[in-house]
Amino acid sequence: MTAVNAAVGLLILIGVCTLLWQRGPQGPRGRLTPILALVLLATGYVLVVPVAVRLFDQIRINLAFPLSHLCSLGAMVPALLYTRCHLSATPLRRREMVVTAAAYASVGALLMYLFLTAPEQQAGAGFGFAAASPPRMQIYWLAQAVVLLHATGLMARVILRARARERGRRRALLSVLAAVTLVFAGYEVWVIVIATAWPSGPPLWAQCFAYTLQLVAGALLVMSVIGPAALGTYRDARLARFYLGRLTPLHAWLTERYPQVRFRAQPATRAETRVTDMLIEISDALRMLQSDDPALAADYRLDDRTIRAAAENGPHPAAYELTAAQLFGSAHPPDALATAPGHRPGADDRAGGPGSAETLR
Repeated sequence: MTAVNAAVGLLILIGVCTLLWQRGPQGPRGRLTPILALVLLATGYVLVVPVAVRLFDQIRINLAFPLSHLCSLGAMVPALLYTRCHLSATPLRRREMVVTAAAYASVGALLMYLFLTAPEQQAGAGFGFAAASPPRMQIYWLAQAVVLLHATGLMARVILRARARERGRRRALLSVLAAVTLVFAGYEVWVIVIATAWPSGPPLWAQCFAYTLQLVAGALLVMSVIGPAALGTYRDARLARFYLGRLTPLHAWLTERYPQVRFRAQPATRAETRVTDMLIEISDALRMLQSDDPALAADYRLDDRTIRAAAENGPHPAAYELTAAQLFGSAHPPDALATAPGHRPGADDRAGGPGSAETLR
């Protein structure tokens, strides 16, 4: 299981880096709660790698194991809060959030107390199912299994209900998440069976079954992290290229007329960031154009009334700027602007002047 734990932890961290990369263009919409949960889960996997175990053994034998369990327990709090707040039809109230966090913190403190007060064992003893006989360690296993079973079971129920309301790609993602939580819940049930049925250590087949559940849960967890992160990155880049193509003609025309709206000396290298910059600069330049030269704005169908009428009830948060770009492109295609004789954007664009709307018509 050493290689599996290291691989799962590393792959989850790669998914976390991808989510952080996506969060930049998302701004305030980018949620840190699931990222925090994934970081804690990845840390829990990495802590049981032999190198980390030997490192913490210098402080106390087997310390890496309860720390790993505490990370898993800590990951359940933001994961549970996130699923209840964003997937459940009845979100958690603030008081319930505080009570949930306090309850899990109390269980974490209990686990550390049981570990620190139990007789010090040889490396791995008391944590590798083969030696679960000390009474305090039996209580330890039962306590952590019961609380994690409660968390995973609750998340599975919320995710399954949310899945029934979704379609397409989001439904598939929720299906994988539901499978992850159900397998983890099954693993915790099996831990309870081991701790109660075989207090002196389970048979080999029971240990193999537990490791199989761990392996399946880890694989599903990686799929649920890497898959959506990769698809999200691809989708964001594809949308950014689409918006760049739509916004560039209007952006180039407006920023040549009002270069002071640019707030970067060099365009951003990332497509998503360039789209955000373009939207801000187009918005500022449109306000200046509508104020400085309302006749020219109306001639190019960039007056506020026309844009708002065309963008009415638009679902996109940048519907105003996107609609302006569409109106500008339909009224004055880029090829017409480029081939119009004597056309210099922002210099002679007046009614009746060279390169004006009248000439282009």
